[in-house]
Amino acid sequence: MGASTRKQGVQKDRKSNTDTSQNKKPLPVTVLSGFLGSGKTTLLRWILQSPDYGLRIAVIVNDMASVNIDGNLIAHSNIAPSKTSSKDKPDGVVFKEKIVQMQNGCICCTLRSDLLTELARLAWSEKAFDHVLVESSGISEPQQVAETFTAELTEAMADAEGMETEEKETFLRVAQIGGLKTLATIDTMVTVVDAFRFFSEFNTAEFLQDRYGKGEVPEEDQRTISDLFADQIEFANVIIINKTDMVDKATLGRVRAYVQKLNPAAKIIETKYSKVDVKEMLNTGAFNFAEAVLSLGWLRSLHEMTVMDVDGKKRIAPKPETLEYGIGSFVYRARRPFDPLKLYQALEGNFVLLQDELEDDNEGDVEDHDMTEVDSDQGSDETLKGSDKDSENSHLERPEYTNEQILSNKKSHPLFSGLHRSKGRFWLATRPSQMGYWSTAGAMLTFGSEQPWFCTIPCERWHADEDEERNIRADFVGEWGDRRQELVFIGEKLDEAGLKKMLDGCLLGKVEMRKWERVMRMKGLSDEEKEEELRELWADDYWTEWPRGAEEEEHEHDHDHDHDHYHRHHHGHGHAYAQ
Repeated sequence: MGASTRKQGVQKDRKSNTDTSQNKKPLPVTVLSGFLGSGKTTLLRWILQSPDYGLRIAVIVNDMASVNIDGNLIAHSNIAPSKTSSKDKPDGVVFKEKIVQMQNGCICCTLRSDLLTELARLAWSEKAFDHVLVESSGISEPQQVAETFTAELTEAMADAEGMETEEKETFLRVAQIGGLKTLATIDTMVTVVDAFRFFSEFNTAEFLQDRYGKGEVPEEDQRTISDLFADQIEFANVIIINKTDMVDKATLGRVRAYVQKLNPAAKIIETKYSKVDVKEMLNTGAFNFAEAVLSLGWLRSLHEMTVMDVDGKKRIAPKPETLEYGIGSFVYRARRPFDPLKLYQALEGNFVLLQDELEDDNEGDVEDHDMTEVDSDQGSDETLKGSDKDSENSHLERPEYTNEQILSNKKSHPLFSGLHRSKGRFWLATRPSQMGYWSTAGAMLTFGSEQPWFCTIPCERWHADEDEERNIRADFVGEWGDRRQELVFIGEKLDEAGLKKMLDGCLLGKVEMRKWERVMRMKGLSDEEKEEELRELWADDYWTEWPRGAEEEEHEHDHDHDHDHYHRHHHGHGHAYAQ
């Protein structure tokens, strides 16, 4: 979007700004998301040409390219008059009064400020628009776009340095009236998926840069195709399965079942050529940010569990549901830590393993803990050392796998072939204070650390209200608090017993657990010293360093998008992938 366009709009609307905006209802916004080729732009043109809805619509089109192709197509499209329109009813036409083209960036990463500015300008405009349509770029995440409307983000942008004066003035004015949500609100969040390419988007080892090139995707953007595809599905409240004419009935049924499992609360519409009743997408008032976050399929699976009696034993299982096409989910839970080497070796070669690691901004000033030897006389128990850890484990050569081999291995694996999505938290024996983050989409598996386990930090630092604190404490069990394995698996014809047996085999055994507990109970040792002791027992070499303490809390909410402080390491080929 050109700077001159923005300046003209701000100057023109400066006189009317906040006073008139307070007398208006927030401008409803429909956001269209979806991969390139899914039919997103076709849907936008269909809405604008629809004879069934009379609205004055402003359109914001976001494209990664330097030339906004989608914006040019929309700008030159014809608007069809309504069948019921007349000279006396000029609103019987969908008015495309304004096309705003945003390019050279992605709304969710680099153009949030532009989106906020344009929406504020449209809300203050004298043209009195009825609705705004935003076609986000193919690599935008709906949740990140939605966060643009929060008061917190507006305040953060207003405090940022280095922006243009007029842009900062706009942010300050918007912040003073309570954020963008007082001027504009998300009405509907729509994601378009291509039924024909649905499964291939999951079964790929591509990064966004692989598909679109570094010229279109910023170098620091290390997201994967399958993760983004899942994100786009999970956060929408309307999902359009397009190109239904290109798949058979059975495949369409599988696609719908997967979408429903990934996002149980969304309205699902099947169509071809993106022809959808516009009333399903405009002025629905159906989107709710908090509900969208809570409706994520993996998160809902955690809470929609029930205790069932199976052969006299109490088992946690999903609430009964019709599993047509064999698509379902289950939650793996355990209260013992994983042996880090066993877990890594169980997954290696079957997934492209990606690890987030804290970037060391002061490499010369920070001691390299991997090279530090533990003094065996300082609080250690000699009977523990070397009892379980094979001395060769630390130096095992990591096998090399190509992405093609990994995809083939996963496809033929008896436990992983039907797995399309998993997410949750996990506990490594060698990292007792750090909550592990686990997320798979197709063959891409990302590890990292979300935050410390709550049991390792004082409750006054939880920043939780009464209800939240009660929920946190409900996860505490015994001496080791909320440390646990809690992973949701979503897929087709999953071998639940087989997956559970495999994961159970990666846990510390009873004897190993007693040794782990003895280290944790050693007096006079700091958390770091205890970790060093634990790493003498269990090989930890394949895992990258995770942030701890204040660093963990600072980045807790920015796990997926904090490109400034994290490297992502790709171990699928047996070498580090860092950018």
